[in-house]
Amino acid sequence: MSQNTQQLMLFCTAIVLFVTACLYGQQNVSVLASALSFSVHTNEDMEGRINTTLKISKPLRYSGAEVLHTVRQMTGTAVEVQVDGKKYTIDPLINRSANIPVHVSASYKPEFIRNDSGELLRIAFWKEASIN
Repeated sequence: MSQNTQQLMLFCTAIVLFVTACLYGQQNVSVLASALSFSVHTNEDMEGRINTTLKISKPLRYSGAEVLHTVRQMTGTAVEVQVDGKKYTIDPLINRSANIPVHVSASYKPEFIRNDSGELLRIAFWKEASIN
């Protein structure tokens, strides 16, 4: 066989292998997509026992009572808690009557500040304007 014929056969073999690999990859992607879709539908059918994170939910809001509870519970930890830009540290065992200027019926938007490794450093609550 001549050298040109051998090179042509190797080139054709490489093209066939490349096309086969592309089709195999496309088939794998479609199988994985259908498996993911099936698992999402299975989780949704579990009547709220499992929450999925694939859909966008409403932004998280806290009531004033939840903000007060969070401030008191986070005292003594390395996590700093701020309400409307002011830092609060209240130890309920030392000062039970300490006040935090929070409107119990108001709505607060939390902001979670984390470091590069994902560790929670600070929770900031910002009061939202009421529409009344």
